[in-house]
Amino acid sequence: MLSLVAATVLISEGHLGKITAELLDNALQFSKPGTPVNVSSTISGQEFLLTIADQGCGMTEEHITNIGAYMQFERQYHEQQGSGLGLTIARLLAQLYGGELTIASAPNKGTTVTIMLRMAESGKNPQGFPKP
Repeated sequence: MLSLVAATVLISEGHLGKITAELLDNALQFSKPGTPVNVSSTISGQEFLLTIADQGCGMTEEHITNIGAYMQFERQYHEQQGSGLGLTIARLLAQLYGGELTIASAPNKGTTVTIMLRMAESGKNPQGFPKP
């Protein structure tokens, strides 16, 4: 399911695309076959929230706490391609722009990842500079 609102946020288009691609890749990779991946966005005050939720294998609190470079969890149970950097890249890019990444997950129930980014002020472009 896709439910998005239009917004101008303080992040480059390329970096927002990279965050979205990394999170969608994880959601699709770890979802159970035939289950939906929901992508939605909302605006709360001056914050833009992008949420990607799956009904996949989920993570424990320990897994969430230990997310870092090259971390792949439960590899013996799940075929995993890639370097294990997806969530770390998404988190660092969000933080670079003053945002944050939060994860809510439960084993065998799924994972919801939310990226919070600041909205651009009226009269400024997405990078935060006055419009010409």
